[in-house]
Amino acid sequence: MISIENLSVKYKSDSDVYTALSGISLVIPDGGTLAVIGPSGCGKSTLLKVVAGLIPDFEGSVQISGEDVNPKKQTIGFMPQNYGLLPWRTVYDNIRLGMKIKRDPELLDRNVLKKLMRQLGIEGLGHRYPNELSGGQQQRVALARVFALQPDVLLMDEPFSALDAITREEMQDIFLRLWRKFNVSTIFVTHYVEEALYLGQKIAVLSANTGNISKIIDNPLFGGKDIRQDPEFFAMSLKLKNVIKKDWNQAWEN
Repeated sequence: MISIENLSVKYKSDSDVYTALSGISLVIPDGGTLAVIGPSGCGKSTLLKVVAGLIPDFEGSVQISGEDVNPKKQTIGFMPQNYGLLPWRTVYDNIRLGMKIKRDPELLDRNVLKKLMRQLGIEGLGHRYPNELSGGQQQRVALARVFALQPDVLLMDEPFSALDAITREEMQDIFLRLWRKFNVSTIFVTHYVEEALYLGQKIAVLSANTGNISKIIDNPLFGGKDIRQDPEFFAMSLKLKNVIKKDWNQAWEN
């Protein structure tokens, strides 16, 4: 479980103090998913970095399974927007990189690794390098790396945003299959309302400028079969967009 209570983050410069997050409180249960949506500059990436332990200077409380965030003790899977693949390493070595840093890579059974690569459709690409792969293939490698790590929590920062619409939907389906198998608590940042509805059991809308949460929405459509084709999916998507537009317009007017 991920528990965040009254989280605030401020950045200091020589002449000013900028509040990136203010009074954020969230709970993501074991095996749950939270989609975070908000405009650029509202603190989405800052939130992920705090939970990942990359920003230790903050106010409030952030805990994973009842303990303060500590990357040395906890296994935290983090997927940045650019996938984070090392261009000088092969696909196989990139997948094993997290295990090499966090754990003994020999603990990862080769048969398990092959099965994971097969599930992601990259079994025959192990000896290629990232620049020899398409964007969708690079994304699959990045997914293989974080799930091979078997993390306590998974943090994803707009990982599908650079993909075309068809490939993005395909990767969303692949992610959900793996998420159900590994049952890992996940925070997923996205700009796409439809993606938030498809991947998030809960959806947190961050306000523009203020760095806080304007609304948390329980998603009744999550996990439904073929929900993209469900009229209710389109209706809820439109409703959520209107909520977001109203909130952001008010924020900018103020």
